[in-house]
Amino acid sequence: MKNSRFLSLKSVLTLSSFLFILMIAFSSCDTTRNTARTKTNPGRLDPVIGKNTNPKDTSKTGSYNAVTHVDQDNNTTTVDTITWCDTIQKSPVQRMVICFKKVGNQAIQSDTVAVININNDALFPEYTVDTTIQQKLAYQVAIMMPFMSKNFVPANRKEIPIRSIKAIEFYEGVLIALDSLKAEGVNLFVNVYDTQRDTTVIQNLLKKRELQEADLIIGPILSNNLKIVAEFAKTNKKPLISPLNPRSDLTLNNPYYIQVNPSFEVHSRLIIEQLHKIERNKRIIRDPMQKNLMILALGKDSARVANLQQSYINFKNDTSAHISTLIPESTTMDVDQIKPFLKKDQLNIIVMPTIDEGFIYNSLREIQKLVDKVEPRRGYQIVIIGMDRWRYFNRINFEYYESLNLHFTSEYFTPPNKETVRNFKTNYKSVYGIGSREFGFKGFDIMLYFGRMMHKYGVNFQAHLWKENNIYNHTKFQIEPTYEFLVPLDGSPEETRVPIIRSYENQYLNFLKFKNYQLNQVIE
Repeated sequence: MKNSRFLSLKSVLTLSSFLFILMIAFSSCDTTRNTARTKTNPGRLDPVIGKNTNPKDTSKTGSYNAVTHVDQDNNTTTVDTITWCDTIQKSPVQRMVICFKKVGNQAIQSDTVAVININNDALFPEYTVDTTIQQKLAYQVAIMMPFMSKNFVPANRKEIPIRSIKAIEFYEGVLIALDSLKAEGVNLFVNVYDTQRDTTVIQNLLKKRELQEADLIIGPILSNNLKIVAEFAKTNKKPLISPLNPRSDLTLNNPYYIQVNPSFEVHSRLIIEQLHKIERNKRIIRDPMQKNLMILALGKDSARVANLQQSYINFKNDTSAHISTLIPESTTMDVDQIKPFLKKDQLNIIVMPTIDEGFIYNSLREIQKLVDKVEPRRGYQIVIIGMDRWRYFNRINFEYYESLNLHFTSEYFTPPNKETVRNFKTNYKSVYGIGSREFGFKGFDIMLYFGRMMHKYGVNFQAHLWKENNIYNHTKFQIEPTYEFLVPLDGSPEETRVPIIRSYENQYLNFLKFKNYQLNQVIE
């Protein structure tokens, strides 16, 4: 269906009665080096024949003779034989497998046993992105979200399935953004698809003409589905927005993949930077001269721990830099396990890169015992660095967050006094009759930002993302390319390292702290 707003909303479902706006009216739910091998050169071996290799030898010594072994029983002599093979790079597109043989004191013999022809495209693939501005009168956008509509039957007082809320709220924000874009003269044809959290559905959707002709794809969310669409986007050279997924390992060397939600690599870098600013900015009761760093996590958090350690090495520019780490064998913690890592005369910053709610609860309860609420100066000075997910936990008493000075990094924060935030809340409620929440904000900001980018820079807008570091309601879009480094097989690693765009990723995060029982943005 098309209308004068240049919007075409197509459903891939048979449930024509599934109207997303209508669903909201019934809702009462609340969601609180690659490096290629370098050139191999075996060098040249000179056979030792009839030469005195030792300067102390005289002419009487005679020529060099191969080592032999005489079998007294059989009167036979065995001559040493050495053989080896190596692969030689003859040209950028051809290798030769050569086997060498040395028998006794004879000259080395060589034999080419295989020639390997290499596809030149495999060595020097096309990774460049077209930077020309190719604008169109209207653009086609495909939105792929897990609405899970087959699980919903419209009925009086029927609530939306919990698994559908995230996608529906995101799409509601998109619709409000489309109104704003229309007012700005941005013409979009939008097709909406229900992925149903199913890879088979995804594969069938990608065969549709609308996807083949799309100028921009937004979604899906789940990693296994996103990975499939990322390869489709890479092959067909179509910008793909990953709006919510934080994983950075779903695609490789893909200059069409744009990740809005930063990966933990970005989080770890900001965390380490902020560790050194907490003391300087005097954000706690006392400002000790020194600070004591510690990581507390579970074994399943090892990848995050490794990222933090690497970020610390990079920050200190010291390969020997290391943060003391405690990884208990179980989720049950005792204060005596933690206390040896802490120092009473220093600021103890405990980084907990984990989302195990039980472990977090047990750990904070024990650490709380070290804090003197009556006379804070007499107790341990503690700052906890947690993770964004903690804000959604309902088992943990917020008193722990308050007394332990909880800080964490997050890509989502809506300043309550910001005018655009207030305007969006008002518009959202007037349209849908309920208050706006996280995914509505994200849908609005993402659609508005990338709609404007496409309108201004055309279908190759990703090559111009670095020009538009703009602050929206819930985050700042500071999207930059991330790189791999390719070393061609025929070159020197020091001279021919070629940066290859792995993907584009948002590098901005809010640094938040829990104070007065609410989240506040730490001002730089």
